[in-house]
Amino acid sequence: MLPVFVKYLKLAADEMEEGLKLYRKAALLSPAAKRRRAVREVVVAEQIQRMLLSNRAILEFEDLRLQLARETDSGKAKTLLDRMETILRTEIARTELSLTAASRDSRLGFQFEQDYVYTPYSLREKLALMRETLEKQLPASPR
Repeated sequence: MLPVFVKYLKLAADEMEEGLKLYRKAALLSPAAKRRRAVREVVVAEQIQRMLLSNRAILEFEDLRLQLARETDSGKAKTLLDRMETILRTEIARTELSLTAASRDSRLGFQFEQDYVYTPYSLREKLALMRETLEKQLPASPR
């Protein structure tokens, strides 16, 4: 079930990118008096796309982590660790963009029902944990 869910998260993000291309173009071509607000709305839509991709990355990373815990072949373990490193590096870059967006627009990061997710504080904490995982935990894993 997980591979199907991850596949559809990616497809949704890809489809959203197609719409974002048009949305970005429309925002940039909007009248000067409305352009700033239009671009702000594009950033909100981009944040939603990043959330989809982030959820996908978290699910894939956790699946790989569980596979790694069971893996006895060092070659296969190295392949899993390499993929985990790639996911972390991509997610760090995406999270830095999310942090910039959330720091500039107070509408981003606020989710009353969940009381967490994409606030600047939570994103900084997430970045710190991912960097620790990338710089300390992955290198310490048996390869």
